[in-house]
Parts: sequence; structure tokens; C-alpha cells
Amino acid sequence: ETSLSVTFLLKLHELTGKQEYKEAALKAMEAVIREVIPTGRWEDFETYWSCSRYGSQDLVGKKVLRNNMHKQNNFSMFWTAEALYECYRTTSNRKYLRSGQRTLDELLMTQASWQPPYMFVNVLGGFGVLNADGEWNDSRESLFAELILQYGKLLNNREYIERGFAALKASFVMMYCPENPLTQVQWEKVYPFFGEKDYGFTMENYGHGGRTSSEGEGMGEFTIYDWGNGAAAEAYNRILDKFGEIEQ
Repeated sequence: ETSLSVTFLLKLHELTGKQEYKEAALKAMEAVIREVIPTGRWEDFETYWSCSRYGSQDLVGKKVLRNNMHKQNNFSMFWTAEALYECYRTTSNRKYLRSGQRTLDELLMTQASWQPPYMFVNVLGGFGVLNADGEWNDSRESLFAELILQYGKLLNNREYIERGFAALKASFVMMYCPENPLTQVQWEKVYPFFGEKDYGFTMENYGHGGRTSSEGEGMGEFTIYDWGNGAAAEAYNRILDKFGEIEQ
């Protein structure tokens, strides 16, 4: 939430020219650089009070003794990398860029870089969510893709560019349509009545229950426009507008 507020305040500064917004944003960013990034304290509401309640009573702000890590949500990494990118864009101070790349690299550790044999849809390029929950191909990759590409273009880093486009492609993988033949087969095993009128149905993630199978387990049961097909389409159009091309 602090990092997201930084991005918001810098936008207010850009729109109004008021220095107090910029000063507040940079002070908040320094607190995150000092207190959060070095220890990996990537916490937010979802970390404890959404689908995975583990630790909500006794782990907030604390590390798990077994692995010396906080319970983490990669949305916090994303918001921080985004805020640091905006701090660098506003100030040209490379310390923000260095911290931003360091945070982005940690975020990218939660991106699938292979296709496990126990996954029955394409997951390469998709993102998980927490280090204490089970999701693949989560819709947040549609948000992450643009930021990864922005860092890739800024740093002339080919790996980031490839990862950004892979995340964008993964945003569409859970969509029921002929363009996703593996996904289509899995959906039709779960819902045999699916047909042409259902094209576009998109679950927000895969394997959220912690189990998958070739018979459709892990596919889910609902579609949300702004956290599924709509989010993917918006990301595609946003990236097309900003970068002028979409790599296949």
C-alpha cells in the first residue's frame, strides 16, 4: 500500500506541479527501501486475509522460523518495482533504478520459466501469487507484463522483454477458445456443455486448489471480466499503444 501510494503521489505531482506530493512520495519510497526490500517483507491485505489465512493470527510482520522468510505476496513486489520506476522517471536518480531492478528480479522469481509435466495447460510465462498459496497463471500477469517491458526497454535488457511478452501471452491462456487447444480440452472435460457461445470464458488462475489432473482438476469455476479476459485484453491494448508492437 505504501508503494502504491508513491506512484499515486508522483502522478499527482506530475499533474499539478505541487512539490509536496513529490516530497511525500520520495519519503515514503525511502521507508520502503530501508524497511521492506532488504528483508523481503512483501506483505499486504491479500497475504493474510484472502484465500490463504495461514499466519494471519501470529505472523504479520514476522518471519517464519523454518525458512527465515516473511509470508510474501508478489503484488507487493510489483507495486514497489512500479513505484521505484516512477521515482527514477521523476528524479533521474539511479539509486531508484537499482532498487527497482533488484525488486523486479525478485518478482520474476515467481514467474514460471518452464512447463512442468503435471500442468495440463500452458503455464510458461505465467505468475504465481504467494509463497504460501497455490496458483499458476494468475491474472496479475496482465498487470505485470507492461512494467517488465518498461524495465526491459529502459535497461535494454532482452530477457526482461521476453519475460514481459511471455507474461502477456500467459494472460490469455486460461481463456476458453480454439486458440488455446490444451485449455479448451481441459474446460470441456470439466464442463462438457461448453460450446462456441462460451468462447472468452476465462478463469483467473490455474490449480488454485493445490491439485491438477489431465481430467480437468484445477481449472476453476468462474470468470471475472476485470480479472481475466478483460484484464488481458486491456493489457494487450495498453502495451500496443505504448510500445507499438506485440512480439509473437
